[in-house]
Amino acid sequence: MNIRNRVLVIVWLVIASGLYIVPWNQYGVDNAWLNKPYTLGLDLQGGVELDYKVDLDAVRSQSGSTTEQSIVEGIKSVIDKRVNSLGLAEPTIQTAKYGSDNHIIVQIPTQAHADLGEAARKIKNAEDIKKAKETIGKVVQLEFREEKKSVTDTDRAERKAIADKALIDTKTTPFATVWQKYRDSYENVGFAPMATGALPKEVSFSGIDSITTFPYTTPVFVARGEESYVKDASGQIVATSNPGYAIVEILSKSGTGTGTIYSYSYIFVDQRPSLWQPAKTADGKILNDKYLVNAGVWFTQVGQPQVELLFNEDGKKIFGELTKRLIGKQIAIFVGGQILTAPTVQAVITDGKAVITGDYTIKWAQTLANDINTGIVPAPIYLTSERTIDAKIGSESLKQILMSGTIGLLAIIIFLVAIYRVSGLLAGLALITYTLILIALVKVTGVVLTLASIAGVILSIGLAIDANILIFERMREALTDGKTMDQAIALGFEKSWTAIWDSHITSLTSAVILYIFGISLIKGFGFMLGMGIILSLFTAMWVSRILIIAVGRKLGKNPSTFIGFKK
Repeated sequence: MNIRNRVLVIVWLVIASGLYIVPWNQYGVDNAWLNKPYTLGLDLQGGVELDYKVDLDAVRSQSGSTTEQSIVEGIKSVIDKRVNSLGLAEPTIQTAKYGSDNHIIVQIPTQAHADLGEAARKIKNAEDIKKAKETIGKVVQLEFREEKKSVTDTDRAERKAIADKALIDTKTTPFATVWQKYRDSYENVGFAPMATGALPKEVSFSGIDSITTFPYTTPVFVARGEESYVKDASGQIVATSNPGYAIVEILSKSGTGTGTIYSYSYIFVDQRPSLWQPAKTADGKILNDKYLVNAGVWFTQVGQPQVELLFNEDGKKIFGELTKRLIGKQIAIFVGGQILTAPTVQAVITDGKAVITGDYTIKWAQTLANDINTGIVPAPIYLTSERTIDAKIGSESLKQILMSGTIGLLAIIIFLVAIYRVSGLLAGLALITYTLILIALVKVTGVVLTLASIAGVILSIGLAIDANILIFERMREALTDGKTMDQAIALGFEKSWTAIWDSHITSLTSAVILYIFGISLIKGFGFMLGMGIILSLFTAMWVSRILIIAVGRKLGKNPSTFIGFKK
């Protein structure tokens, strides 16, 4: 390709990049590719902070703090995978410890949704956050269970013990969080979120009128539970209820007598024991997530979606023994303490494949498979607090960074022109080309922009200028030795190449290390720095070179004007 065609390619790159980064939607152009929004991080756009408590009670009864820390880090990795599977912007995930409690703090930026109005954008962001909370906090613990042969007095007594333990937990943990914990661990545990009005009769208790200090949490008491209606032997409709053990939290009270209004919530543990028990082999092994390899979505011959679970060699043997013993009986699949399906075993299965079937949608099957594949949570996690993060500070910082970056870019170009004349102006044009192409790449790839990643871009601009100065100084040395302009240009790029290559490779290595081993914030800095370094190398050794060769042939007899060289 000759010089003229190369210059045309550069001009085309500048025009294409410049046109692409224009916000065309403001000019009435309706094109999804052209109007693709920039993805801003939490510090620039705001978002939500979710605080999850890690329940390590079971772990503490078995092992020490080293295992605890590894489990917390494992859950952190699971959460990272789950957030990324949602396609949300770059999250910030950190661990924290308050006393003996381990917490994981998740900060998720809200999406720009620039194509929507303000009201619609708020609704869409609320939907995104709700989906994120449902996905992150899902406790995926897989277990196979079989029906109990009988319900014993011990089983019934356990229900009261469950309520007693829940009451103890409410002393140090938010009410809703306690319910999440016991809902995911036991069957038939109900909850009423914060409500206002008369206390429902299914959890009413004597002595409520004498309570004067709030908030107030009741001891565990026997409650009638919710009513249902059935037909008796004579065909008459009668009311029935399932009694259980209740804990009521009353936050406030207003009014007296029949008009008394309470702000309350409650946890209800049904007296009915679980009808299922872990399916065990003869030597006591339980088939659970420990033996799981993968989960995938498959379709039956009639197109019904199902989830297939693939187990390892040990799981294959356990599953084979269980299906052999339970032929003609049900075997239930529980995920996160909730029963999904309870198929009847029709044959012995020895290939280690379990299938979750039912009247499920494709979305349900894909969600379940994704939940399982993005990590079995080794310990339950519960959302303890949620708060919105404002982006006002980040927006002001962004304006200041963009202003200072523009001023700095102009100052660099002025410096280059003052010292290196026309060559400096060409380097400035190459730098503008670099900036336009980089912004276009950020837009087309959807790279998350944070204050840290923008700092990486600014640093890479400095490397681009460094390369040009090295080239110009080598050209001046060649002119001092009496070389012609064409020879000086060739020697300038040739002799500076080693130094440019060394500095760029060193910096690129650092960027790669930051991206691989850094946390989310550092990853963004490393990625943008690396992309900027590669692009600056391209503009310095290709764009600048073509422009300098093209103009150098015209001004070769006037080195003072071309590169500020005086004999």
